[in-house]
Amino acid sequence: MDATTRPSESTNIKISTTVNDTATLVWQDLTISSQTQNSGTTIVHNVSGSLLPGSLVALMGPSGAGKSTLMAALAHRSSADITTIGEIRLNGIRTGSFMYNISGFIYQDELFCGALTVGEHMHLMASLKLGPTLPTFNKNRLINDLLTQTNLLECYHTQIGGDGERKTISGGEKKRLAFAVELLSRPKILFCDEPTTGLDSYSAGQVVQMMRGLTRSGTSVLCTIHQPSDELFYMFDNVLLLTNGRTAFMGKPHEAIGFFDLLNIKRPFNCATAEFLIDCLSTRRNISDRIKPDEICDQYEKSDIYYKQKLIISSKTVLSNYANINALGQNELILKRNWFYTLNCLIKRNFLHAHRNPQLQYMKLAQRIVIAVLVGLCFSDTIDLSQVGAQAVQGIIFLIVSENTFLPMYAVLSVFPDSFPLFLRERKANLYGTGQFYIAQIIAMMPFVLLESTLFILIVYFLAHLRPTMLGLMCTVSVSVLVMNVSMACGCFFSTMFSSVPMAMSYLVPFDYVLMITSGIFIRIWTISKALRWLPFISWMMFASEAISIAQWDGIEYLDCEDIPDKACLHDGDDVLQQYSFGSSHLALDFIALIAQYFLYHGLALLFLQRRASKS
Repeated sequence: MDATTRPSESTNIKISTTVNDTATLVWQDLTISSQTQNSGTTIVHNVSGSLLPGSLVALMGPSGAGKSTLMAALAHRSSADITTIGEIRLNGIRTGSFMYNISGFIYQDELFCGALTVGEHMHLMASLKLGPTLPTFNKNRLINDLLTQTNLLECYHTQIGGDGERKTISGGEKKRLAFAVELLSRPKILFCDEPTTGLDSYSAGQVVQMMRGLTRSGTSVLCTIHQPSDELFYMFDNVLLLTNGRTAFMGKPHEAIGFFDLLNIKRPFNCATAEFLIDCLSTRRNISDRIKPDEICDQYEKSDIYYKQKLIISSKTVLSNYANINALGQNELILKRNWFYTLNCLIKRNFLHAHRNPQLQYMKLAQRIVIAVLVGLCFSDTIDLSQVGAQAVQGIIFLIVSENTFLPMYAVLSVFPDSFPLFLRERKANLYGTGQFYIAQIIAMMPFVLLESTLFILIVYFLAHLRPTMLGLMCTVSVSVLVMNVSMACGCFFSTMFSSVPMAMSYLVPFDYVLMITSGIFIRIWTISKALRWLPFISWMMFASEAISIAQWDGIEYLDCEDIPDKACLHDGDDVLQQYSFGSSHLALDFIALIAQYFLYHGLALLFLQRRASKS
């Protein structure tokens, strides 16, 4: 069964998410800071806690308490500017990159490739997470079971979301799809950042019930949640309260109420438990008649509940399972061996995205055809072996090169800024590397690039009646395809170098003037000032103009010089080439230069993308 085939609804399979070895996560004396160039800010202060096997823990607190920062650190998914001091251990071993293999992370904002259907997305993620070793039949059974458990089987052929008229799934369905994706790898620990935000009460209840069901099959779940109802609040096994980056309480939900009662903080009548707790810990409320949040943290550190938690942490810190960690390391090696398999999966996704966004591809193709027809018809009666014909040929050569330069270059500027958030998230999840992502983007665009440039030059070539030789045609088509590829490579370079399209365009516009000035059409190259003579060597327009000019003029032995003084007359093709500082012996060098610039700009783009990803 392929990714477009819906599994049979009659199949009744129960895929257990039970893991072979239980996972106990503890953190002790943990301090987390955000480091910038000028200063550092401490977000979490000296917190300790534990996440026991098969437990559902709610991480709660007012805005700015450090909930998301703490959870990201525990999941080993902190950003590059975060510094962590203290210990985080899984089964007694300090956490590391193996956390990507045994844990899942569900973000508050879901990021998907909206052009895919639910089924296509699940098959893609199953391929990325599980690799090619899992038989297709087993993979289909697993996907069928997970979609059934998350009530998404009816959405199998529904597009996730994006432009177009097709039906898309709802916010609650997207949240459940995020759960289904993370469960593909059967995680031992699942981290959920605000999984109920933006959902109605019924959908939120479904999500919490789903998380509770996972814990009963062996998966531990830690989730941040914002003021759940009492019905949802008491479904959690434990609750961890944070305020000002400190632990205010960690224990069972009913123990939290007893703890606050001991502090003489009484819950108002008809006030939800979670709302009451968050209000007590908020630093923005009027605290004249209540104990301050920092004092609540101080009292917690003196309580029996705190010392009970310390005993749990101490006993679990010494637990060790080296065999489990070694097995995880072997899984990482398997992912590395399947580099091309992962690349193929990404290419398929990008191609589907391009195919289902006609405004990005097919409308551009129609635009190019219209421009080609207009250019070809305008020059159709001007091309001949005369002085005026020579000028027209060079004019149409400039239009061919510039049309294959500027439109493709600006068209790709938004590719990487738009896809960067999803790339960064999937890269952090260790699904693929920067090189695979970049190469897949380029390869997926290649069919459209070849089609666009080939159709454009064929239409222009025949309508304008350019040199009617197979060699001239093949050379012009080849150069045009190369120019379009180099232009897109340069556009990718600017797209990865800057974080936004407006910023990239502000630097790209001056670069365009350099390209045009050094194209060889407006000025003789070697009359440029010596200090600027290096500029033509970064301009593919010069090499392309020279190559196409050679294809049109090399071997032309006679031009009509009627009514033109002999000194001003261009007698043959060599005179035309010399007029623009071109040489017929440079054709091979022009092709080499274009190919070299293609790899140069792609190499720079990949370098800057890697740099941005590392900083994030």
